[in-house]
Amino acid sequence: MSDLNTTTAPAATASGSPNYTLWQLVRYMLALGTWGFGGPVALAGYMYRDLVEKRKWITDADYKEGLALAQLMPGPLAAQLAIYLGYVHYRFLGASLVGVAFVLPSFFMVVALGAAYVAYGGIGWMQSVFYGVGAA
Repeated sequence: MSDLNTTTAPAATASGSPNYTLWQLVRYMLALGTWGFGGPVALAGYMYRDLVEKRKWITDADYKEGLALAQLMPGPLAAQLAIYLGYVHYRFLGASLVGVAFVLPSFFMVVALGAAYVAYGGIGWMQSVFYGVGAA
């Protein structure tokens, strides 16, 4: 029974303060939400590469736990994983800020595309552009 209790606490969360600030993580997720391309699986792979392997901000165990939880829940995998990674060291404030930073760029892009469609949707060449984007 004691083994169960000792294995459930990841080493990084039990050790105390992380080696990064909340704002560094928010800035990373804002950039990934803006420039990341390739769908949720690719974005999750970028998070592993950057946060676990390169920067060593998140332990492998914390990442895998977050990925498993994100896969179990309905909804956007990459956003849920990002929110969990914000929660690992900075709890509810970290989860909230990281979630907003990750989702906000996509929200603004969709609003901008919607505004462009409303403004220029009647033009023939713009309709072709939107049909091409829809097919892609």
